[in-house]
Amino acid sequence: MIRTKFINHNLRKLLFVIVGVISFTHLYAQSTPYTLKGRNIYNPELLKPKDTTLRPDSLDVQSQFSRDSIEAREKFIQDSIETRLLFIRDSIEARLKFIRDSVEARQKFIRDSIIRRQRIIDSLTFLKTELPALIDASLRTVKEQIIVYNDKIRIIGDSTLSNYTCRILPFNLALPYVPWKATLNLSDKPIKFDVDTIKHKIVSMKTPFINCSFIYGKHDNILIIKGKGTILNKRSTKFYKAPIDSVFYDRRRMVVKIKRYIQFYSVTNNYQRGTPLFLHLSQVKQFEYNANKVLTKQRVVSFCDRWSAQDEKKVCNILTYSLALQGKTYILTRRNDPVNDYSDGSFAFEFDAGDNLKSVSFKNVKNSEDWKCFIEVNEAGNVSRYVHQNKGIVRQTLLVNYYLDDPRAKHKVETVTCTFEDDGISYYQKNNTTGKTRIRNKMTGAWGPWQ
Repeated sequence: MIRTKFINHNLRKLLFVIVGVISFTHLYAQSTPYTLKGRNIYNPELLKPKDTTLRPDSLDVQSQFSRDSIEAREKFIQDSIETRLLFIRDSIEARLKFIRDSVEARQKFIRDSIIRRQRIIDSLTFLKTELPALIDASLRTVKEQIIVYNDKIRIIGDSTLSNYTCRILPFNLALPYVPWKATLNLSDKPIKFDVDTIKHKIVSMKTPFINCSFIYGKHDNILIIKGKGTILNKRSTKFYKAPIDSVFYDRRRMVVKIKRYIQFYSVTNNYQRGTPLFLHLSQVKQFEYNANKVLTKQRVVSFCDRWSAQDEKKVCNILTYSLALQGKTYILTRRNDPVNDYSDGSFAFEFDAGDNLKSVSFKNVKNSEDWKCFIEVNEAGNVSRYVHQNKGIVRQTLLVNYYLDDPRAKHKVETVTCTFEDDGISYYQKNNTTGKTRIRNKMTGAWGPWQ
């Protein structure tokens, strides 16, 4: 009973509290309408739909803004595309221009290279065609040896010429190097020459043993060679003489005749060429060849010297050489007119497989001369010794010493003559270059000092 009363009493108190709280809340809400508005309190006004209709002017502004934005974006995109396309187009054009310029430059370089190479080949072909006949004629005018063979000039690669080499039958058996060959270097040490570009002819040439100018006749078979003049004294008078050679060719472009004239001039006070005095015919050379262009006969007519225009013109000597080839040996027969049994006779020039001269022998008609000279060469191919044998006995040798690589050497080449006694031993030597001599002791065999 008591318990029931207690519970009812508590319930009444709880209900009273709830009613009071509700009443207080309602009163507070009325006194502060804006503070609690929007909270978790029920507010019917908030549930009313709002008027979302825009005014006409606001709608136009928004539409204009949207259109402007779209147009601006489209314009930006269009400008970006055009800019990109322009950049790509300019890049392509620049690249194409670079390629075109590169191709044109390359084509120009190739074209210029071809033209330059063609000019070089044309020049080499011109020299290859013109030089052999000029060199051959020039050598025959300045040298008294018998020229029996001429190497052809070849074009090496497309920029150089091979050397010009001719084979000679030498009579002087005391010369160093390779006296049976005359070689002109046409590549790394080329000869000097001048060319008439209008007539396409070589008009002058300068080599170690050729220094002359050329004048061409109306026909291709005539050539005038003018050599360098010299001053000499004769009969207490100074003369300036200059050689003038008239060269005649056959249809094969082989030299068949050379007429050598000497033009005499007076000499001025300063030792220069003065006024012309007279022209003297000095020598006439005639050449004959077989079908293979091999020399078979050479005839030399020499006229006596003249020192004035009033001196008589007469022949002093006629010398005829007949040539035959037997294997690697040339048989040369010499005949004088008038006859000279001591100098007339036959020479034999023997060559080896390498075209080096091995020996030269001579026997005259009188049989008073019967000698043979053996020729030895060193590793460089130059003559190292001449061994002179007379009637089977060695009487003399000539040693040739070279100091080509010695910068301190006073002489690049020295020759030493060795004389042999009947016992076959040399007891005497003479250095022909320095003039010094030395003697061998017959007891000890030792050489004395050079004195």
